[in-house]
Amino acid sequence: MTEDHIEIPAGPEEVWAAITADSGAWSFQVDVDDQTARFRREPFAPDATATVTAWEPPHRFAYEDPTFATEILVTARDQGSCVVRVVSSLRVEGEGWDDIAEQASKGWAMTLHVLRCYVAHFAGRPSAAVDLIHPVDKHVDLTDNLPVEGVIEHRGPAFTLLRTTSGMFAISCFSMDAIALSVNVTGRLYGPDAATHAARERRRWQEWLTRL
Repeated sequence: MTEDHIEIPAGPEEVWAAITADSGAWSFQVDVDDQTARFRREPFAPDATATVTAWEPPHRFAYEDPTFATEILVTARDQGSCVVRVVSSLRVEGEGWDDIAEQASKGWAMTLHVLRCYVAHFAGRPSAAVDLIHPVDKHVDLTDNLPVEGVIEHRGPAFTLLRTTSGMFAISCFSMDAIALSVNVTGRLYGPDAATHAARERRRWQEWLTRL
């Protein structure tokens, strides 16, 4: 079992909306219908479905797929903030699964930082996506000659989060499918001209990935 958490400067209702209805504005789009959750994960991985095991707005969302049982908990704190915790447990055993669990934990740590950035700076605005993946054979410097300038919200060995005046870009270097190493760009642009800005930024980031 792994657990990741982060404090976010917003109340549970706003964070819950970001995690559920507005998820595509900062990460994978998640659609919940009755007891099924559908995750739109392209181009990083095939779309997936899971069985919803708990739905308690705005505090608890849990689901299971064949590999993981995942629980997302939103707890109010003082002064209008809240803590989001993600508890993830493997449902399978055998050789190699511990590595997959480690990769999943890295992904959740990145996801929580992106969630906080979205809620704090961009929640509720129109958005457009820039999602790109590029295979590599070794880890690369995720801050080397980035195609845009901005504030580094987070920097770690496998993940950098860059915030600009009009959006944010999560740049990671790990396996999205637990098999092949890749550099991954999850970008979102915000505002009434988000789609136009996203088309421009997509070209810039694709050129950067090609140079790696």
